Amino acid sequence: MSTHLSIALATLRKRTAMILVAGMTMLATAPSAFAHPHVWIDANAEFVFENDKITAIRVRWLFDDLFSMTMIDEFDKNQDTRFFDEENTAVHDNAFAALSEFSWLTHLRKNEELVSFAGATDFVADITDDRRVSYDFKLMLETPLDPIKDAISLSVYDAEYYIDVAYTQVDPVLFVGAKNLSCHFEMSEDEKNRIYFDLVAPIRADVVCAAKVADSSSSGGLAPGDFVLVE
Repeated sequence: MSTHLSIALATLRKRTAMILVAGMTMLATAPSAFAHPHVWIDANAEFVFENDKITAIRVRWLFDDLFSMTMIDEFDKNQDTRFFDEENTAVHDNAFAALSEFSWLTHLRKNEELVSFAGATDFVADITDDRRVSYDFKLMLETPLDPIKDAISLSVYDAEYYIDVAYTQVDPVLFVGAKNLSCHFEMSEDEKNRIYFDLVAPIRADVVCAAKVADSSSSGGLAPGDFVLVE
């Protein structure tokens, strides 16, 4: 097992490992039983705009069934299938806060250079009706980014591939507050920034924005394929 990220998720990984070992015992003759990854996350992201500049990224994770079970067993002390108050704080402190060392598995680039986040706020952990654990949080930027001036892209991944983070099929990327911009995203494999011994090319979302042009014959300057969440 890779030591990278073990600090961030040490307690949960121990519990997950117990389940994995049980499964591996039954599949001991199958080489794939020892392959990465061990945890799966479905992720989507919202680019948050103020004055037509990107100021934050709001992220939502949805964990796989098996890992969710370990989380619920660990943190849902009153067994009400929700994380409230002290439970939510415990999840944050024990299974989220240390992910700051790894950019919260969220990698923002400006002109191909990584951008550091100022911090994570508004963290909420929850349990869905089908008993999957979700995280919602906002990653703040130290300096707003101009998507007109600069090339902006976003990828979600664990560089060591212990965790498989993948964009959701529906609404993987949204844009909030881009009042004077028409924005959409373009997905592609990031061959320039391969991970896990160069075996995996993570998916990147390139942000494409243009100034809206007022036109009474159009729908506010929006073009087909634009994804804008109206506040």
